[in-house]
Amino acid sequence: MQLAASFALLCLMSMAASASAVGDIATGSESQKDRPVDGKLNTRTSKVEIVTNRRKSIVERLKPGDDSQSAFKRIASAHKLKAGVIVSAVGSLSSASLRFAGANEGTTIEGPLEVVSVTGTISDSSMHVHLSLSDSTGKTVGGHLMHGCKVFTTIELVILDLSDEWTFERTIDEATTYLELDPQPTERDVIGK
Repeated sequence: MQLAASFALLCLMSMAASASAVGDIATGSESQKDRPVDGKLNTRTSKVEIVTNRRKSIVERLKPGDDSQSAFKRIASAHKLKAGVIVSAVGSLSSASLRFAGANEGTTIEGPLEVVSVTGTISDSSMHVHLSLSDSTGKTVGGHLMHGCKVFTTIELVILDLSDEWTFERTIDEATTYLELDPQPTERDVIGK
């Protein structure tokens, strides 16, 4: 839920910025160069830079028996994904393997299990994904996605591709001693440059 709200806020901010730039062009708002000079209108137009937003999405369905972690890796590789965010993943698992906080190994949980939420960053070179699952009594557990999360009926996966803006790399963090996200910005296209 929190990821969906963050995504919605990001979209609204992007639309507002685009609308502001378009509004200035459409309404002919004056720049310094367009203001009257000695009683005459300076008709030189100022250079307008518009950053294009070419975000795309990847939508796939995982099928019964698929290993979720392996499928995520396959999808990232097939799409040459350099930076992605899992926006949504709903469905069910027949069994799962999660690594809980502070644990060194995964814990196997037998299903069927309902996928309550999935969140994470993903690229064709790495991923960091957490998921929450509930059993038939509604008991819910969450942890780090490990190999062994087998799809029961389906997983409907939606990934937001940010590869035009970022590359998600992972480097050893001296403080944690783990491979941590090291996002690298990519060059952005500017119209009118």
